[in-house]
Amino acid sequence: MTGYFLNRLILTNFRSYEKLRIDCEGKKTIIITGKNGAGKTNILEALSLLSISGPFRKAKLSQLGYISSSNKVFTISSNIINEEEQTSLGISYNYANKETNNYEDETSEKRTILANETSIFAQDLQNYIRIIWITPFMDRLFSEATGERRKFLDSLMSNFYKFYGTTLNQYNNLLKQRSKILKSNNKDDTWLSSIEEEIVSLGVQIGALRLDFEEKLNAILNDMDNNFPHIQIKITGVIEDKLRINKAVEVEEFYKQNLIDNRELFKYTFSPSVDGIHRSDFTAYNTDKQISTDQTSTGEQKSSVISIILAYSNLLYLYFNKYPLILIDEAPAHLDNLKMQSLYEELEKLPTQIWLTGILNEDFDYFKDKNSLYIHIDNSQIK
Repeated sequence: MTGYFLNRLILTNFRSYEKLRIDCEGKKTIIITGKNGAGKTNILEALSLLSISGPFRKAKLSQLGYISSSNKVFTISSNIINEEEQTSLGISYNYANKETNNYEDETSEKRTILANETSIFAQDLQNYIRIIWITPFMDRLFSEATGERRKFLDSLMSNFYKFYGTTLNQYNNLLKQRSKILKSNNKDDTWLSSIEEEIVSLGVQIGALRLDFEEKLNAILNDMDNNFPHIQIKITGVIEDKLRINKAVEVEEFYKQNLIDNRELFKYTFSPSVDGIHRSDFTAYNTDKQISTDQTSTGEQKSSVISIILAYSNLLYLYFNKYPLILIDEAPAHLDNLKMQSLYEELEKLPTQIWLTGILNEDFDYFKDKNSLYIHIDNSQIK
């Protein structure tokens, strides 16, 4: 076994579910169908919370609880098979103060995570499972806002580099601290310089990791042989661009001076923007059509995202000998019959569990004679 399989998933007080249990022992493909609004996506979102970078819709944890419950705690309980080992993995969160939660307070938005009844940190989830996903919002990923592409990139990298997510959070927190100091009337230049030193160090580390990831993923993308677009990605940003042609120490000096110059702008603007890895972007180029992916149709953009996810799955296997568990919400959307068939064939080849959602059962006829479980959701109940 070179992938991850769930035997069981239990949701309590999560989204539209007061209680939901799915037993899927030994099943490779889990297919969830139902009308729009039935609660299909909520199941995949719960699964995404088992990942280091979930939830996939980026909602606040305090927004994920079942409203009508008197017990304001949601739980996600799962049993995961990894090789011959079984892990009981659980997530819980108290959303009792949903209306008053301070989103600026990071401690109010932290999951309680238990692995075999032992508390672990989010970064440790990689020791038990890696999960990746495609959502309908990503169907036009390359023509949407820069921030969404960066979040997608960061979620992939958080699953690949163990401390990437932690480093990125530290960087973003330091940026907030720096901004607060510069907005205050009592500026401590020593403390400010210390924070900027850390921002520079972490920012250059992150930029270097992004370029390393770009190279590794492009190597896999270049060797892909399927019916999906052949693409190459490129990460762009002031720090990444500098690192391509300069030594790290030279980029650090540039970044440090950039932050110092930015201090002066606070005299004239309340919150001036500052360049850094928090403003970077990544693009994809369709080498078959010799065109930037943002200039292609919605279906082609979704196909490009599928190319990235398939290549990324192979990348994880290459470096960690494990394929990730894959979630695809509204899998058939924007795909013609040929692309849909090709997607299912590629997923069937992967020795890992796949969770798919869609409206119609017939869109998943390919899996009828395969090792699959069909679930129909109606009024938030399994039938």
